[in-house]
Amino acid sequence: MAQTYFRVGLAKWIWPFLLLLLTACSSSKPDIARYNLHFQAHPSINSGAPLKVRVMLLTSDAEFMSADFFTLQNQPATALGNTLLNNQQFFLMSGQLSKTLSAKSLPDARFIGIMAEYQKLDGKVWRLALPFPDSDSSSFWQFWKSNDGELNANIIVDDAGMRPVKQ
Repeated sequence: MAQTYFRVGLAKWIWPFLLLLLTACSSSKPDIARYNLHFQAHPSINSGAPLKVRVMLLTSDAEFMSADFFTLQNQPATALGNTLLNNQQFFLMSGQLSKTLSAKSLPDARFIGIMAEYQKLDGKVWRLALPFPDSDSSSFWQFWKSNDGELNANIIVDDAGMRPVKQ
């Protein structure tokens, strides 16, 4: 009788225990990264005309970095194909010295492509591709990590083009 009770009691507790072990070892879906882009503009950028800036979420930067200016300007979806996840734009106006863009990324985004549509290219750096930092997906270290995949970038926009600067 005691032996039967022990087997039933053990069987009653072993399944929930095994289920708990299996779920504890699984990893949760990583959080969607955020990005914060701070643009600092020179007062005389683009000869006083508004400067159109496009910010694109990309799965890869290869197509973005190899496409020509006019194709990206006029047909970004065609030029980038499936690597383009999102495309937003804003204008830096004459006298507007800074602009901050903060948003959530998309789960598949690995790069942010930034394109400045200068009136005259004249050798300016008109595009940048910034990678999202790798986030540690180990559930054990989640409480420890300080980098959750957030991208923070300061970008100088002047007569020479765009360039990221260290924070």
